[in-house]
Amino acid sequence: MRVNLVGVHSVKKRLADGSVKTYHYAWRGGPAIKADPEAEHRKFTEEYLRLTRDREDAPYQGCMAEIIRGYLKSPHYKDLKPSTREGYDLAIRAIEGEFYDMTAERISAAGSRTLFLEWRDEMAETHPRKADLYMSVLQRLFWFALDREMIERHPLERITKVSDGTRRDIIWTDTDIKAFREKAREPLVRAMMLAAWTGQRQGDLLALTWSAYDGNAIRLRQSKTGAHVAVKVSGELRAVLDAAKAENAKRDTPAATILTNRSGKPWTSGFKSSWRKAVAAAGIEGKTFHDLRGTFVTLAYRNGASIREIAEITGHAEKDAEGIIRKHYLVSSAAVEKIETGTRSVNQPENCKPAGRGVK
Repeated sequence: MRVNLVGVHSVKKRLADGSVKTYHYAWRGGPAIKADPEAEHRKFTEEYLRLTRDREDAPYQGCMAEIIRGYLKSPHYKDLKPSTREGYDLAIRAIEGEFYDMTAERISAAGSRTLFLEWRDEMAETHPRKADLYMSVLQRLFWFALDREMIERHPLERITKVSDGTRRDIIWTDTDIKAFREKAREPLVRAMMLAAWTGQRQGDLLALTWSAYDGNAIRLRQSKTGAHVAVKVSGELRAVLDAAKAENAKRDTPAATILTNRSGKPWTSGFKSSWRKAVAAAGIEGKTFHDLRGTFVTLAYRNGASIREIAEITGHAEKDAEGIIRKHYLVSSAAVEKIETGTRSVNQPENCKPAGRGVK
């Protein structure tokens, strides 16, 4: 362990085979800490801090751990959307594990900014976007602490990002889509197709119910923008949805949501983990679920939708939608020909033009 964690209670017990094992508890009489303090010291620390957060006599008063405890109880954290909170939780665990015993005085002192930026830069060597996310959360923690007079100076004002902050021009190619369809299980293929042919965000799609689909279009209200959109369903997507709907109707308790797990139940957790494994199994690298939004832009444009219609559906700025199209489909005569003829490298009926708001 990096330092001696306050209050950890360790007990040695002799096992039946004669060996001795040490068990660790968050405090005397408290819950057990399952991680190994030697082999998994970071995980051990994170588990200890999680278990001691809600104690009235929680250790590390006046330190980063106390700032985090206060933030997690505040409306700033509790009002976050579930999808946003998931990313924050990852960042907070990392921040807490690294700086939990850093005092308020040291946070406020000259030189702390350099320490935090060095931590970010080390992470950014392999994961620049994650580094930016973690620093953004750390900034918010410090604004909270400054507002509550827990620190005297915010050490991370006006920092620049190390990544470009956007993936809007990254798309899944036809080859990627084909590989995923061949390797992934049907529930995940259904999710991929729904995202690629609607351009909507993961959270909205996981919550989408069958009542939003009438066989011709999907209608929903975007949680982020509040916009009501209607997307004309392509022939490819219609085949996938109709087959899934028929299977769902056969179940004793049909699911209300379009996207379900292997058991036919709505995804309550585990989607992201299952998705990552399926992407890896398909041999796809450097592509995320969110990148399917850009994929929709190109698919829709190929099949006759205007840039304005596409922007209304996805929430992209028109110039960003046009930039995606120009990067991927206006760079060669073959691409131009595809757009002009409305064809695709995978079979697609000609009457699949996605429509914007107000589809009847």
